[in-house]
Amino acid sequence: MQNEDRDTRTTEELNDKLLVVSVGTHTRLGDVLEFALSEIDFETQNVEGFLRVNHINRRVLFAVSTDATGENAKLRELAANIKANALEHCVCAAIADGATGGEAHLDMIRLLRAANAAGASVIPKPLLESGRGLRQFAHGKETPFVQYRMQARELIARLHGAQTETNENPRVRLVTALEGGVAHDWREYLSRLIESKGGELLDIGETDETILLCENTEGLPNDKTLLLLAGSGRLRILLASPATGSELYTACLIKRACLRGNYMIPPRAILVFDGMSAVETMASKAEMDRVKAHLEYGV
Repeated sequence: MQNEDRDTRTTEELNDKLLVVSVGTHTRLGDVLEFALSEIDFETQNVEGFLRVNHINRRVLFAVSTDATGENAKLRELAANIKANALEHCVCAAIADGATGGEAHLDMIRLLRAANAAGASVIPKPLLESGRGLRQFAHGKETPFVQYRMQARELIARLHGAQTETNENPRVRLVTALEGGVAHDWREYLSRLIESKGGELLDIGETDETILLCENTEGLPNDKTLLLLAGSGRLRILLASPATGSELYTACLIKRACLRGNYMIPPRAILVFDGMSAVETMASKAEMDRVKAHLEYGV
């Protein structure tokens, strides 16, 4: 009997092929992908096939045709059922096509976060979305559909060529809207931790990685926090969340930093301390052990 948790092809055979995960019934998106993938070696899996197998060191494109009713059941099934460690050393991006009028913006962010939690990196500007009328592509000399196809090809080229190697001695910047003693204590702790792993916490100069330390007290990030996400490189998030709504808060950060910004999100980059303030988190040995493990993976 074949083991459903293993793919019997060689590592080289798998790594050389882009993996397209097909979600929904494609109409317009099928034509877009035919053009965008014309020069790429790829294979396609449906949701069930994708979820059965652990994937290692793959480039993964989630190709989603949204549901006109807005339910997006297959998309939510996919995001909810990606197993822990199922995407080790993978890199992902996504296309969400709304030819039928359906939308899936928040569901797509949930999917990218689930993939990240399972071991995948998320490239900068990883999500190409289209509405029924393609109005967001109605500029320039080419028709909106031609521009849509060209942007899909450009996204796939960036995914295929994404570099995810880490620096053995990373230069790290900490950014936070927190002030006073709590900000100072976190900075001192993270500086010692990063230095113990061969890295360096810097306030100025070029860095390899940014750590955003933030606190959810109102359900949504404020402008001061969002303005901290104007950089590039790798981004990790430490979110203390004494208030409810950490999922939506995190989605807003991902949207600003990665979907609209220039940050790559490395594997397992988001650590949330639900029900705890930044002060309470630092006072908890168990939670600070989670921080150590979180940065162990990154640096």
